[in-house]
Amino acid sequence: MSYPSISVIILAYNEADNLGPMLRESVDWLSTNLEHWELLVVDDGSTDNTCDVAGKFAAEESRVRVIVHGENRGMGAGMKSGIRAATCDYFTIIAGDGQHPTPELARMLPHLAEADIVTTFHENQREFSRRVLSWGFRRVMEWACGINFILEGIYLFPRKVAVDDIGLDKIPGDTFFFSFELIARALRQGHTLTTCAMVVRRREHGQSKVAGLGKIRRIFDEVLAFRQRLKNEILL
Repeated sequence: MSYPSISVIILAYNEADNLGPMLRESVDWLSTNLEHWELLVVDDGSTDNTCDVAGKFAAEESRVRVIVHGENRGMGAGMKSGIRAATCDYFTIIAGDGQHPTPELARMLPHLAEADIVTTFHENQREFSRRVLSWGFRRVMEWACGINFILEGIYLFPRKVAVDDIGLDKIPGDTFFFSFELIARALRQGHTLTTCAMVVRRREHGQSKVAGLGKIRRIFDEVLAFRQRLKNEILL
C-alpha cells in the first residue's frame, strides 16, 4: 500500500539516555517501511548531551535533521518549530523518551484512508487515574469548543491544514495543549478524524516531564483561553 510522505517530529528535552535507542528504532523502521519520510529532532534547550546524540544520527542519515532551541520553551513551541521545518504531507509528533514507539505508525497509516486525521488511545495502559484524567479532559474540551475526541498517544495530521488552513501563530499555547487546539480547530473546519489503538511503553530512564499539578492547572488555563478566543472569533 502506498502512503503519503511522513515527517516524524521528535521532541527532546534532556533525553540523552532515551533518545539514542529511540532514534535507532525510528530510523530503521522508517527506512524499511516508508518511501518518503524525514525525521526532525527538536532539542528544546537541553542541558545534557541530547543534541550530540541527535547530531550523530543526522550525520549518518540525510533525512534526519536537528533543530535546537537555545532555551527550554515548552512542548508547544517545540511542536511549532518541528511543523514549520517539516516538508512532508503529514506529520506526527513523538516525545523523545521512547514511550510511544515510531513503529506504531504501522497501525495508524492505513486509517488515513478513512479520515484526514488519525489519533490514538493507549490499549495497554488503562490505570484508573489516567482514565479519569482523560475522561475529564474530554469533557472540558467539549465544553470549551463543542468537540469531543480521544488523543492519548501520537497522531497523524496533514501539514498543509496546520500551516496554511489554521496557521500555527493562531495557537499561542506552549504546552502539549497545542495538539488539542490544533485538532479541535481542524474538526471545526470540517476535517474528519478517526482513532485507533497503540501500545505505550514504560519509560526506561528519567521521569516524565508532562505530569504535575502545576502543568495541569496551566493546561486548564489554556483551555479557558481557547474558549475565549473562539468567542472573540465568532464576534469578529
